[in-house]
Amino acid sequence: MINNKKEFKMIQKLKHLKYFSNYISEQEFGEGMDPAGGEIAQAAPTDPVYSFIFIDKKSEGEHKYPDGSSSKRFDTYSVTKSELNKWLETHVTSGLSGVTSDNAAVVKRKAIAEYISGLKSAIAPGDKDLVVKFKASVTTETIGKQEPKTEVTFSPKNNSPTTDIVEVTFITVG
Repeated sequence: MINNKKEFKMIQKLKHLKYFSNYISEQEFGEGMDPAGGEIAQAAPTDPVYSFIFIDKKSEGEHKYPDGSSSKRFDTYSVTKSELNKWLETHVTSGLSGVTSDNAAVVKRKAIAEYISGLKSAIAPGDKDLVVKFKASVTTETIGKQEPKTEVTFSPKNNSPTTDIVEVTFITVG
């Protein structure tokens, strides 16, 4: 028979066991999760950035390929939505650029912003002078910034530009 007192003394409190709450606080959780199970406040959304390339209708590539296509590296620029809106508010007002009223200015600002952001594929012929002014502002670094160059490939049939970079918009000038 085993002495109960000896057996009881042999069982000791194990030192490696901890509270479950300590285990939870040591774990890594994904973004937006609090170890206690609640939600962490998310950071404010950043201002969208629009990347674009100014391209002439008659542009073609410098490097020719056997299939008839060609390619060329173009300067790529980017501007934030707030910079673009500020520029449009300054340059598209009633009395300037053929705008007759404040409502017409709002409509023209929206159309140009959608064109530059890539939501529209074309612009009204009367707005092309504003796109030329925008190009001058961007290339002189009044607004926006220059990004690394982008390789543009021109198709052999209709000479239309394409690129592998999805977030780049082609802005036609000239």
